[in-house]
Amino acid sequence: EPISLHIELKIEKDRGYRIEKPEKYKDGQFVIDAVFMPVQNVNYSIHLFDNGRATQEISFMEIWTNGSLTPHEALSEASKKLIELLNPLLTIIEDGSSFKSKEDSIIIATESTSRQLQFNNTSKLEQTLFETFIDQLELPARAFNCLKRSEIHTIADLLNYSREDLSRIKNFGQKSVDQVSKALWERFGKELPNKK
Repeated sequence: EPISLHIELKIEKDRGYRIEKPEKYKDGQFVIDAVFMPVQNVNYSIHLFDNGRATQEISFMEIWTNGSLTPHEALSEASKKLIELLNPLLTIIEDGSSFKSKEDSIIIATESTSRQLQFNNTSKLEQTLFETFIDQLELPARAFNCLKRSEIHTIADLLNYSREDLSRIKNFGQKSVDQVSKALWERFGKELPNKK
C-alpha cells in the first residue's frame, strides 16, 4: 500500500566538530553530530632553482577537498585563520624593555635572537586555545576515538582530566595517555593537571 513520506533536511556549513543537543529539537527531528572537515589531504613541496643570479625557492601545494569548498577557498580560509592565530606575535619588544604587568602578557625568550615576543590579550589567546578541537593534537585513531566516545572534544575538555583519569577510560591504556600528554605539550605547551 503506498504511503506518503515527507523529509526535510537542514544542511549547514561550519568548521571542526559540532555536537548537537537533542533537547533543542522537537519530536520527530533527528540530530546528527557533524564533522566539518572538507580538506581531505594536503601535500606540499619546496624546490630550489637557479635563475643565474641567485638561488630561489618555489613552493607547490596540492589540496584535495570533499567538494563542499574548492582548494582555493580552503587555502584562503586557512591563511586567514593562520593570520588571526599569529596576530598576538606582532608586538615585538626589544630586550631591556620593562613590562607593567606580567599577568597581562606572556613573554617568550627566543634562543636565536635577543628579542622577546609579548602576547597581548592573553585571555583571548587562552580562550582560543581551549576552544581548539582535539583533532589538532593529531593523535593515533585509537586514542582519538576513545576520547571522542568519552565526550572529550576540545582542549578545555581534555584539561579537565588528569593522567589517572584518562587511564580509567575504557580501552585507553598508558601508551595512549603518554601520546596525549606528549602531543598536548609539544603542540600547545600544556600539561595534564595533577591527580584530582
